[in-house]
Amino acid sequence: MIDPLITMRVVHFASTVMVAGATLFVCFIAEPAFQAVGEPPWRVVRPFRGRLFGLLSASLVLAVVSGAGWLLLLAAKIGNQSLSEAITEGTAWVLLTQTRFGLDWQLRLLLAVLLAGSLLLERRTPSRWLDLFAALAGSIFIAALAWAGHGAATSGIAGDVHLGADIFHLIAAGAWLGGLIPFVLLVRLLRHSDEPGWATIACAVVSRFSNLGIIAVGTLLVSGTINAWFLVGGPVNWTGTGYGRLLQLKIALFVGMICLAAVNRQYLMPHLSADISGYDPERRTRTARKMERNAMLEVTLGLAVVVVVAMLGITQPATEAHVHVH
Repeated sequence: MIDPLITMRVVHFASTVMVAGATLFVCFIAEPAFQAVGEPPWRVVRPFRGRLFGLLSASLVLAVVSGAGWLLLLAAKIGNQSLSEAITEGTAWVLLTQTRFGLDWQLRLLLAVLLAGSLLLERRTPSRWLDLFAALAGSIFIAALAWAGHGAATSGIAGDVHLGADIFHLIAAGAWLGGLIPFVLLVRLLRHSDEPGWATIACAVVSRFSNLGIIAVGTLLVSGTINAWFLVGGPVNWTGTGYGRLLQLKIALFVGMICLAAVNRQYLMPHLSADISGYDPERRTRTARKMERNAMLEVTLGLAVVVVVAMLGITQPATEAHVHVH
């Protein structure tokens, strides 16, 4: 039987990643690419902003609802109660108001409200400052999840290092994985538009997102290594514990995502750039379609990573498990 808490964590992580990634994508990828060509291509910009607003709104609502569900399920588990008992007998309220986990959830709810307000304002009057605010709030929204993970349980200076690694790991994951769907949406809109310079904008988008991806992957590698050192320890723990085996699966999925991203950057992006002159429109369109396909494959692997992360969060770290080697 599927653990409801794992399911709720998967939904919450996925929606939170989407919120953080979409806000960062708008601020640092889409809008600068639109501005780089002079007069923005409104036949692409308007539908992109409209669809992204819907995607962000749905993700934010889902993050809030799943966050509440996570808190209630955790309260029921802690109190060994049913959901109704956890609510009526006050366990959920105590968890929300008297624990670090609950205070973290209150902060994240406030951030969700501020994000919703900025999205509504941005919908009426687009502003670079609102984009920056949303990107900052989205980054803090996902970074605050670190206090709900294993890193927050480590004490002392080592705990500060572990928590810091968790924070950077989460923001980097949001920037890369959360930006993939907006990336596909924008490239697809450009490809189907009749804008004469759509390939120029697409190249700017691909280049910017690829550069962001490099920074994100580097951050994930460094922060992931630090986390593995704290939570896995010696080589025997990688194969001798459930936590270690789950982490191996996560790394394998991560490597698959890197390979797909490398194909887009090293092979397809140069082809798209070479076709900007438009001498072969069909080839240019095929190249963009292949980029979209690879990005969607990355999304699929990324969702699998989210499932593994949800399981890791409620699995005893390998360094705390007793491994017996015979």
